[in-house]
Amino acid sequence: GYVNFKLFIVKRIIIIVIFLFLSLNLYPQFNKVETDKILHFTTSYVITDISYHFLEKKTSKNKALIYSTLIGISAGITKEIIDHKYGAGAQNGDLIADGLGIGFSIIIIKF
Repeated sequence: GYVNFKLFIVKRIIIIVIFLFLSLNLYPQFNKVETDKILHFTTSYVITDISYHFLEKKTSKNKALIYSTLIGISAGITKEIIDHKYGAGAQNGDLIADGLGIGFSIIIIKF
């Protein structure tokens, strides 16, 4: 009910705020590359999580998990293709950070 939904929202907001705070580069030991990886992780987490909770209302939970995972993977690969073609180039570790964000989202969804 309402209490579960409220708890769901609070947990998601806390997780997103933590990762965005880490990406602010407040610590000198974090350089721009590490900040970029945190943003990749956070973005992939958010895309996967939001798409899952949208899709679970329209299909089974298992299908929603598969589809949201594929959406997260597709977004990460698309970003790297765009970076490679039009940007500064794809960076090592971006897809790994994306995958970790997707994996973390799956863990949060399942538990």
